[in-house]
Amino acid sequence: MARPLPPGAPVVPGPGLVLDPVRAGRRVLAGLLAALVLAPAAGAQDAAAPLTLAEAVRLALERNLDLSIERLNPLISREQVREAIGAFDPLATAGVTYGRAERFLNNILEAEAESGLVVEETLLAEYPALTGRLVTGTQYALGLTTPVTRSNHPLRLFDEAYQAQLTLSLTQPLLRDFGVEINTVRIRQAEKGERAAALGVEARMLALIREVETQYWEVFYARRHVDTARASLELAEDLVERLRRAREAGLATALDVLEAETAVEARRSELARARTDLASAQAQLGLLIDPRPAVAVPRDPVTPPPDDGAPQDLGGMLARALAARPELRQQELVVERVALEERVAMNALQPRVDLVGGVGYNGLAGDGVNPNLRRGLPSRLRGRDTYSEAFNDFLTTDGNLSWSVGVRLQLPLGRNEAQARLAQVRLQRRQEELRLAQLRARVAVDVETAFHDVSAGAERLAAARRGVELAREQLRAQERDLAAGRTTVRRVLEAQEALARAEDAASRAWTDYAAARARLDAAQAASFETHRLVITR
Repeated sequence: MARPLPPGAPVVPGPGLVLDPVRAGRRVLAGLLAALVLAPAAGAQDAAAPLTLAEAVRLALERNLDLSIERLNPLISREQVREAIGAFDPLATAGVTYGRAERFLNNILEAEAESGLVVEETLLAEYPALTGRLVTGTQYALGLTTPVTRSNHPLRLFDEAYQAQLTLSLTQPLLRDFGVEINTVRIRQAEKGERAAALGVEARMLALIREVETQYWEVFYARRHVDTARASLELAEDLVERLRRAREAGLATALDVLEAETAVEARRSELARARTDLASAQAQLGLLIDPRPAVAVPRDPVTPPPDDGAPQDLGGMLARALAARPELRQQELVVERVALEERVAMNALQPRVDLVGGVGYNGLAGDGVNPNLRRGLPSRLRGRDTYSEAFNDFLTTDGNLSWSVGVRLQLPLGRNEAQARLAQVRLQRRQEELRLAQLRARVAVDVETAFHDVSAGAERLAAARRGVELAREQLRAQERDLAAGRTTVRRVLEAQEALARAEDAASRAWTDYAAARARLDAAQAASFETHRLVITR
């Protein structure tokens, strides 16, 4: 037990232990010199770039790798929409073929060939033809061919004949695959996939903002923990100095000094651990906001946590969350996509009834008339001795028009595959609807949990702050009692540690409250408004 101070003894402000003015001056000078020498090292250890919460969120939204990966999904989905639209792109084909055929005569009408051998050479030119499908389900094929045939056949008209053919064929489904609605299903599914991918980016942004805020407050707490540990160490060091002076004056024992020195070393160790925790928290924050190794600079939060008290209007927050959470809209789009797949499966159950038709023109021209032709060329072929003249009567009333129309029926004798597919899709739709209901319930629980966490956090923060005031008052009382000899050094050290714990608990309660606010904002999709962010779609 320390002895009471004699009347009139000089005291230091605060604790009130004996102080020799000369020795005190020397110790103060030595302390200042030591501070000047050690300050750069300590500053280097704790140095960090200042970082506001708004800047942390901005950097994360710009540079976070997970979000960058997620942002590619809408671009991929957009190309999938183009791919689905591409099913209606026309296909152009063109080509040229050359062939030669030789055969012996085999009937009396061909007996005039001198060698008894008929030789035909054909050059087939296929001009760009178009084939494709319309959104109504109509399939079309438009083609133009011009075979050029050289022949010594006894019955030929021309030695070199040009036979042009223009054809258009159409197939229109009347039952299965009929109409715009069924033929554009894949496009609408892809469009819904694109919207779902964009909502996935929004959901990832909300989650990222929550993660950044949570880690930001974790760094804030770690910094406060370092400050608390440093202040506790300084209190212990100051107590050691005062006890040493008191021992020289005969007012304290060597055991008192040793006990205080032991506390100093323990608190120095605690400060080292706190700095390690701070560095780890800063690294985790850096990974979220800017993962590039070249810019891994420690960041120090400068934005204080919010202190808005308990939240209000749980019902309004629940309604907002159910209307605004992107995950819910995403799942609704999944249900809608499966419903479209069900429409495809129902279409596959129908028999195929198609209206088929075709129309075409053909023409003929040639060079070198068969000398055995006694009566000459027919009137419509006279004067047609060039390649281009084979097209003269195309698309006119004088042209050689061919057409056809009919109905084609395909009726499967067994529908097991189509029926099984429809049953699977309907079960999948029910499955996704249940997932949607489950997700709505989970969103409601998220909001309620975060709401109650914030409410409890506000009460805990108020209690922790009262605890700090009480611990500080208790330390003052213990220091007064130590100066009066009514308490021990251990009691003072315990009061110092109690104050450090109370301050640390208050810091933790404050940052826990802030993290709960971040979770509540994310749960009701209010983080964008909180940080004044505008989402452009």
